[in-house]
Amino acid sequence: MQSQTGELTYQKVDTNNLRLALDIQHRIWPGEGVDEDYLEKPLHPEDNSNASWLVYYQGRLVGLTGVFTFDPDEAGYDNGESVWMDWFAILPEFRRRHFGRQVLQDTINYCRQLGTHKFFRIDTTYFPGRPAVSLYDQVIPLREEYTAEDTPAKKQNYLIYSCSLGDYPIKPWDNRLLDIGDESEGGTIL
Repeated sequence: MQSQTGELTYQKVDTNNLRLALDIQHRIWPGEGVDEDYLEKPLHPEDNSNASWLVYYQGRLVGLTGVFTFDPDEAGYDNGESVWMDWFAILPEFRRRHFGRQVLQDTINYCRQLGTHKFFRIDTTYFPGRPAVSLYDQVIPLREEYTAEDTPAKKQNYLIYSCSLGDYPIKPWDNRLLDIGDESEGGTIL
């Protein structure tokens, strides 16, 4: 993955730096578990639709981003049309410096360059004043409430964001099942 502005550099998460990515996740989301699929990503470096990156600015680690797709036997699968944002965070000491916007735009551009999916999507929780939601509202054109299932009490107010990765009209998610359930999952913190 490359930065559109050249200010940021990205290092793909692999078996050598996975611990660093997990440390960021634990720091940003203490107490959240890590999905088994996330731990499998570094074992399949050829899979560019299921990958994560450490984000650096002038050699200093500033955050984490990633993408994933659903398998055909999972809720959320849409015939391979969508690629989803995975763990996305900017470390607290680097927030409010526009890194979040740049990382989000670089992630979307990466997905466009893949040329394998029509839509980029994000599922996230909403609470008043959440910076990530404000960023998504500015960058991603379609916001939908997700109410297809009862989500855990702490994760009410789910949102789905969608944008086109090409010359396709944006296809709403239309509240299709994601099977969020009680599983631990990533989030977004800017």
